[in-house]
Amino acid sequence: MNKCFIIVLLFLVTCCKSQNITTFSQLENNIREILFQKGYISQNAYSQKKGFTIYGTYQRKVDEKKLRNGIYDLYLGNHSPQFKFIYERNKIIFLDIYSFKNFLESMRTQMIYLFEQRYCREIIVDYVKRLIRTHYSFNRNPRDLFNKNCEFPEKRIPSTFYLNEIKSKIITEIAQKEDLKKGNLQLEKIENIAVGELSIYFGINEKEKLEEGIYSYVNINSSVSNNSYFILNGNDIKFLKMDSDESFIKSIQEIILFGEDKNICSEKTIWYIEQLFSNYMEDSCLSKVTKDLP
Repeated sequence: MNKCFIIVLLFLVTCCKSQNITTFSQLENNIREILFQKGYISQNAYSQKKGFTIYGTYQRKVDEKKLRNGIYDLYLGNHSPQFKFIYERNKIIFLDIYSFKNFLESMRTQMIYLFEQRYCREIIVDYVKRLIRTHYSFNRNPRDLFNKNCEFPEKRIPSTFYLNEIKSKIITEIAQKEDLKKGNLQLEKIENIAVGELSIYFGINEKEKLEEGIYSYVNINSSVSNNSYFILNGNDIKFLKMDSDESFIKSIQEIILFGEDKNICSEKTIWYIEQLFSNYMEDSCLSKVTKDLP
């Protein structure tokens, strides 16, 4: 884990009032205070100590006698927004996922925590998917619990680039990355670059402008076979970095931002994210790990 991540996480934990939460009653009181201050529960619910239920996110478990570190769900009732929080080292990190801005920042906070815990890919992906679905279903459309962007086929919008133009920019990107490691670099040939769209629509017509979307590319002459990725948006190309946890999290946020901007179905956004995870992390789950999660 990058040291700056740990510093950021510690700041997020300690930026609020001092906490030393060791009992379930203390946990409930602190959560109730946060929800009331943010306006998510009423004065009446606050005074009567009502208004929400706590569940473990992964296994829906809560041990009221011995609090487990991990990520939890907050259920405020039917047709109400849903939230999550992290309980770690006797402290709470509240994940406000109601507005898109707060959701995006909470995604970053959660992923920093998950990487710090050294969870395997399947567990991290599962938590990421749950956070996305909670925001786009429960909090965007609490009555139908459905992302309305998933009701209709996605619009296919052409960018301003042809395939060879894209390959030229990829070659420049590869050169810039490799140049950090060695001084003498010979540019790859265009025919050595393979580009594919992350989509159910297979195939790219070289004579037509590429459509907006998320693409993978690979240098077929390279000893490294992993795909790299970029977002094609109008006349802009954004290469997604995956050389550290920090840059990877930023790339996940970029995909979410692109999906938000283009009104893409959240399930497709999740699928994009899964493709990046498949290249960034190895499968390493053990059953004894998952059973300890709340």
